[in-house]
Amino acid sequence: IAVAQKRNITEKDLFDFVWIGDPQISPDGSRVAFVRVTVNEKKEGYNTSIWSVPLAGGEGPHQLTKGDHDSTPRWSPDGKYLLFLRATVKDEKPEPPQLALLPMTGGDSFSFTDLPRGAGTPVWSRDGKTIAFTSDTNAEDLEKQERKKKKEEEPLRLTSLDETYDIDATLDGGGPTGQAGALRLGISRGLVELDEELRATLKKNGFLTRDERESKGQSRSGREQGRNRS
Repeated sequence: IAVAQKRNITEKDLFDFVWIGDPQISPDGSRVAFVRVTVNEKKEGYNTSIWSVPLAGGEGPHQLTKGDHDSTPRWSPDGKYLLFLRATVKDEKPEPPQLALLPMTGGDSFSFTDLPRGAGTPVWSRDGKTIAFTSDTNAEDLEKQERKKKKEEEPLRLTSLDETYDIDATLDGGGPTGQAGALRLGISRGLVELDEELRATLKKNGFLTRDERESKGQSRSGREQGRNRS
């Protein structure tokens, strides 16, 4: 009989550890939802997902959510929904977490808040009709977000297509103003590809101009060349 040789735990062993936390028993007492924590592939942070297991045993735990940063599971009073926090990743860093919901009778989970500074500590009301939560988002944050959104959606409103299309995009660099202009340009070009007759209207309102981030970069380059020649 071969006997495994004992050895001390090293810091590299921590990469293989799996932690669980924040257990939440369902209202009917049949299942428990919990957060599973693992070290990510780059070994520079942690991934969290929500899993579930029956309290009576008989089957192993199974994964409920597919995000890399899902946490804080909270059952609805009737047990039909699981509320949780989800943080998406942008520029290889987690964004502020938002409230998300998973129907326990079937279907995909979805986020339903979009607060600039995220949401936290969610709590269901007893009747399951409302959810209380905390956020550091203030009125100024919401105003900036609304201005950015209006600028991005200008081409859709101008062409009366704002009720037809729902835009979801991820942009890198340029800051909020530059990103809004870049997305507006991208939407305008996309609309022209769908319907060439929209070109005149969009061009007249200046929505088919170059990406503001590219223009600023070229302007800086031009000024630097001018200084070098002088």
